Amino acid sequence: MRLQECVAKTSVTNASLYEMTKMIRAELNRTTFSCRDIAAILRLGRLPAETDAHDVRAVNHSPIKGEFTVQSVVSGIHTVVSDIRCNDDFSLVNPMRSSLMCLVLLGGSPITVHSSGRPAITLDHQRPIILNFSHNELLELRQKAGSRSAVGGIVICPEKIQSPPWSSYISDFSPLLDFYARPNNYLKLLPSQRCVRLVSEILSHNYNGKLRKLYLESVVLAFIVEIIRLMQVRDSHSEGLNLKHFGKVLAAREIIDSDIVNPPTAHELSQQVGVNITTLRINFRIAFNNSIGGYIHDRRLDKARALLRTQAPLIADVSRLVGYTNATAFATAYRKHFGYPPSQEVKTESEMDRRSAV
Repeated sequence: MRLQECVAKTSVTNASLYEMTKMIRAELNRTTFSCRDIAAILRLGRLPAETDAHDVRAVNHSPIKGEFTVQSVVSGIHTVVSDIRCNDDFSLVNPMRSSLMCLVLLGGSPITVHSSGRPAITLDHQRPIILNFSHNELLELRQKAGSRSAVGGIVICPEKIQSPPWSSYISDFSPLLDFYARPNNYLKLLPSQRCVRLVSEILSHNYNGKLRKLYLESVVLAFIVEIIRLMQVRDSHSEGLNLKHFGKVLAAREIIDSDIVNPPTAHELSQQVGVNITTLRINFRIAFNNSIGGYIHDRRLDKARALLRTQAPLIADVSRLVGYTNATAFATAYRKHFGYPPSQEVKTESEMDRRSAV
């Protein structure tokens, strides 16, 4: 039976949606759907609960145009991205598993997020939100007629990330796990260009095979780290870092990240964000538990490790690409930061390549 026929013969209830999903499971194993297939599902205003391990795409069909994509990164963690233009008022209702969702508006018009036990939440540009869900709780995204909105983020099943390989980060994940433990919880965080950039990287990468998996894992982990950092900084407001000062600190970090090889001096940075240099230094440390110089140092080495793992260039070239003029100084800093020399990073990747070829 074709997907459209399955949908046409199924009434719109949670129970029937579950049965429909079972009936068309073989169809859902495809990663790309035709316009008719996806329109048949979206015409119901719902997305079957078990499509979350697959890519789902829709194009050029009234009343909506665009795409909805879900990618499995590892067991228990998925990326979710949609870019939808609506001709009519539209709502997408999805029954969730027990999970935690982090979303950010990438561009376009704001979207209203509805779920039981919480007020309606407006998803504004660059401001991530976090919600937790119990099994079969409904998530509804509402979009106005004539609008276009791009949304992205991740869905985490906390029970599954407590096993390898993510269990090694379990203590670092504690803010998210504590958040998940409180029913009907949600947070609207402060703006983060980094969250937007990371989700955009998930969409635009050109990696395949083993490198694709490694790349997605690294980007998702960076996204999770940023969400946790925003949660911690949000809490730090009660410790004296007000919203205005936090905005200045975020702006300073974005400037640094835009050119980590040749970042501005602390004095230039303070002038660009419009705050006293002493105040900026103090607040930067409060927000990120690091000095401005220490942050630049760590980000350079993180970038170097990513280059060594994904491209395997010469170590001297990597040191230059991340802003070091002396390869020996780079190797010393790398060993001190990660506990092993950069040459071991290249060796590890080469060994992985040989094993995968066997």
